[in-house]
Amino acid sequence: MNFASYHPALNLLLFVAVIAFTACWTHPGLVAVSFLCALAYSARLRGPRAVAFGCALALCALAFAALFALNVHFGVTNLARTPIGNSITVESLTCGIIVGIKVAAILVWLSCVMCVFTADKVVFLLGRVFPKAAMMLAVALRAVPMVCERARKIAVAQSGIGRGPGQGSILRRIANALRRASILVSWSIERFIEMSDSMRSRGAILRGRTAYSLYRFDNRDRALAVILVALITVCAASTVLGQTQMLFSPIIVLPKASSAGVAVFAAFLALCLLPLALQVAGEASYARRTKAVTTGGGRRPLKREIQEKDQLNKVKGSPRLS
Repeated sequence: MNFASYHPALNLLLFVAVIAFTACWTHPGLVAVSFLCALAYSARLRGPRAVAFGCALALCALAFAALFALNVHFGVTNLARTPIGNSITVESLTCGIIVGIKVAAILVWLSCVMCVFTADKVVFLLGRVFPKAAMMLAVALRAVPMVCERARKIAVAQSGIGRGPGQGSILRRIANALRRASILVSWSIERFIEMSDSMRSRGAILRGRTAYSLYRFDNRDRALAVILVALITVCAASTVLGQTQMLFSPIIVLPKASSAGVAVFAAFLALCLLPLALQVAGEASYARRTKAVTTGGGRRPLKREIQEKDQLNKVKGSPRLS
């Protein structure tokens, strides 16, 4: 029941909508919602590494805000002056912070996309429209983790003969690193040649070839599609009404509080939390089923089996005719 198990078109729709809204909006509350929800979902998918990645991006956003305020000058509320006489304003600093958080949120969402989308989903979505681009993207998605894993194995193997990272003098470490890189490049070229021959033998470049699809649009997907369309419609309508933008020049101006503003906050929060909620619900459902199987001595009885057992007990307990 987790979000990745739904139809790939729904996965693509949600990620495109969230990333597009995050890139277009400048309201600090909505940008913060996007970043925090993306960080929570990424932490659920990738573990503590995602939290460290998000914190590093937040620090980079603050550094970008400082550089932005030093180099871009607008607004009337002065905070300080640089040694060359340029003013640092609240407006430019606030704009830099929001732009930095927006970029950080988009990067975290893209890391979630990399976890949810597999090569099969990419080929399924783009195979009919852009078959060559879909194949290249699928190979790239598969190649990156494969090359990283091979580099790790090469480093472990070289460490066994005294040529691993951190072994020997500085010149020896450089020579060992070049040797490991040479091994990795040779292996990658050979692997890609084998992959190309395999794809050619299976007719990957033939016109009109068919492809087996693993995905079907069922009732569960239809229900999620209705929810996504409703939430995206509310967010788009609020964007048209101007409830998602904040002005920075000459002074900071937030949109007035209204029912449309409350609606867009609620809709965008639900949209961003939807994959996390589905992920948590799917993991909880899997844990319950696993516990029922391990503690109950097997699978749960079906409803028909329970009814048949009840009828049998009634027959056994009914008085017999003499």
